[in-house]
Amino acid sequence: MELLNIESDLRSWSREVLEVPNDHLKGLPPCPYAKQAWHQNKVLVVEGNDITIDALRYCNEFYDLSKELVVVASFNIPDLQEFSAFVEGLNKDFKTLHCMQFHPDFGAEDAELDFLYDNDWDSSLDCDYCMVFIQDLKLVVNASDKLEKLGYYNAYPRSEYNELVVKRKERL
Repeated sequence: MELLNIESDLRSWSREVLEVPNDHLKGLPPCPYAKQAWHQNKVLVVEGNDITIDALRYCNEFYDLSKELVVVASFNIPDLQEFSAFVEGLNKDFKTLHCMQFHPDFGAEDAELDFLYDNDWDSSLDCDYCMVFIQDLKLVVNASDKLEKLGYYNAYPRSEYNELVVKRKERL
């Protein structure tokens, strides 16, 4: 029997949701870079007990890991507002990194991000988990500039676009 963990669940979500063409995004996949990153072993998923301690550690070690994406995950889920403030603090403290959060209490439907929830995928895990995605800020901005030229962000509500793309670019 295969042991199911966050990494296998995340990989399944990537394969079945992020890497496939999506009507909400003009036929582009929600994450056009995911498939190649997994294939080239550029993703590291770390599962731990304290997401704040682990995220700080991997932000400090990011450039030594030779990865494009580090996902720090935990079943121990902090309060949404505290978690958001923590991730915002990571972005202030680590100026060359871009950190993004996933929290099960964040409503993709409330944010009108149809492409994230309008699918048939179901998690293989019984418990919710939270994640911090850590990437090189310059790499992320360059990738989003390419996507913007393709009209990728037209499906985003203005507030989400400003939060994800504009703020990130301003930091660079």
